[in-house]
Amino acid sequence: MFDQAIWGTLHGEFLLNSSQFDRPVNWLGFHFNPVLLAFVPLYALAPRPEWLILAQALAISLSAWPIYRLAGHVFGSERIGLFWALAYLFNPFLLNGAAWDFHPVALAVPFIALGMLAVTTGNRRQLLLACLPLLLIQEHYGLAVAGFGLLWGIRQRAWRTGLLLAALGLAHLVLVLGVVMPALSPTGAHVMLSHGQGQMSRYAWLGGSVGEVLLTLLTGPVGVLRRVFMAWDVWLYLGLLLAPLLFLPLAGLAFLLPGMADLAANLLSGNPMPRHVLGYHSLSLVPVIVAAAIHGLDRISSRLQRLSVQGVTMLVLAAGLLVGALHAPFPLPRAYNAWMPVRHALHPDPDLAAVRAAVARHDSVSVQSNLGPHFSQRSDVYRFPDGAGEVDSIVLRLESPTGRIQPHDPDLLFTLAHHLQMRPEDYLARVACLLDDPRYGVVLWREPWLVLGRRSGDGLHRPHIDIGQALERAGRAWGVNPQAVGQPPVCVDS
Repeated sequence: MFDQAIWGTLHGEFLLNSSQFDRPVNWLGFHFNPVLLAFVPLYALAPRPEWLILAQALAISLSAWPIYRLAGHVFGSERIGLFWALAYLFNPFLLNGAAWDFHPVALAVPFIALGMLAVTTGNRRQLLLACLPLLLIQEHYGLAVAGFGLLWGIRQRAWRTGLLLAALGLAHLVLVLGVVMPALSPTGAHVMLSHGQGQMSRYAWLGGSVGEVLLTLLTGPVGVLRRVFMAWDVWLYLGLLLAPLLFLPLAGLAFLLPGMADLAANLLSGNPMPRHVLGYHSLSLVPVIVAAAIHGLDRISSRLQRLSVQGVTMLVLAAGLLVGALHAPFPLPRAYNAWMPVRHALHPDPDLAAVRAAVARHDSVSVQSNLGPHFSQRSDVYRFPDGAGEVDSIVLRLESPTGRIQPHDPDLLFTLAHHLQMRPEDYLARVACLLDDPRYGVVLWREPWLVLGRRSGDGLHRPHIDIGQALERAGRAWGVNPQAVGQPPVCVDS
C-alpha cells in the first residue's frame, strides 16, 4: 500500500491506494501519512520498497541514542544510560513492531524519543523540532503533541509554551480527523469510524464522526471505561507494557502524557489487534514508557536512599531480555516466533523476474495478499480475490509462507489465513474455479508460482495436470477437506 502510494505520486496519481476499497482512493483518506512524500525523491532515484524497510530499521534503532542520553542525564552515568538503551532495544513491542513490513508510525519513534529527551533537559527548541514532524506522520499524533505541551508545562513550569504546543496539537487533531480525512475518505468519514468496513471499523462503536466520538466520551465515560476494561486482553496488554519495566512508569506518571495518543487509540479499538504484543501499534509508545520508567526510578530512588539505581536498572534489563526473548519474532528457544517463516531467503527468488515478465506493465492485476509488494507499482492492483473476473492478470503462489497453518481464521494474526486474507479452503476453491474459467488461461506455471491471464493470443493455454496435483498437495499440507476445493460460495466475482 505504501509502495503504491509513493510510486503513484511519482507518476501523477497523488498517494494512490487501490488495494483496500472497490475503487482507487487517496491514501490520506485512510491514514494521514504525508511523511510518505519524503520518499518520493528516493523513489525518483530507485523505485524500491527497500527504502521503507531501511528507514524503519534506522528510525527504530537510532532511537536508542536519545534514551541513552536521557538516562545518562537523569542518573549522571553513561553506564546506566547504556543499560537503559539496551532495555529499550529488547522491548518485545519494539522487536515485533520492527519485524512487520513497514508502517509510518515507526518513523515517529525517534522524534518521540527526542521529545522525551528535550523535556528532560529543558531544551525548548529541540522539543519543537521533535513535535512538528509528528504532525505529518499519523492523524492521532496531534494528541501526542498536546501531551508534550502539557508535560513541558508540568516539568519546566513554562505554561505559555506548553499550552501553545497543546493548542497546536489539538487544533491539528480536530482539523485532520474532522475535515481533511472525511473529505478524502471513500466513506465520507474516517474509515475507522465508519460502519461496514470489517476489522477496519475499529472505533465505529464510539460514533461515526469526531463530534459523535467526543459526545460519547463526554456523556458516557463510565460505559466506555466499562467496555474497555472489562476486556481481558486490555489487562494483558497493559501488563506486558509495564512488566518488563518493573511497573516503574507508574512512578513517573506525568511522563506518560505524550503516549496518550497511542494508548487511547489502542485501548479504544474494537479490534484487539492494536493491543497485541506481536503487532506494531505500540512502537511509538515504547520510548514514552521507557522514559517514564527512568524518571519513575529516579523519583523512587530519591526517596529510598538505600535503593541501588544500577541494581534496579540491571533487573529491568534482565526482565526486558526475558520477556523480549519469549516474544521474539525469531526462532529462539521458547520464543513465540510469530511469523514462523517456512524459509529464510538470502537472495531474491530466481523465478520472480519471469513472473513479473508474464504480467504486462499496464495490466490490471489481482494478486495474492502476501505477494502484493511485488506488483504494487501500477495503477490497478487489487488483493485477490478482489477483481477476479475483471482484471487482466491474476498472480498466485501455491505455498504457505508460514508454518502457522491452523486455525483457518483470517482475523488471527500470522496464520496462513491471515497471509491469504481468507480461509485456505476458500482460497484453494477459488483457484480451482479459475483454472476452469474460460475467461482465463495459464500464462506461467513454475511451482509454486501461478500466473493467469485473460489476454487472447499465443501463450495462453489450459492448465497442466500438475497444477491440479499442486492444489491437492497444498490442500493436504493445509489440512483442507478435498471436497471443499472447487465449491466456494462464489467462484469468480462478476
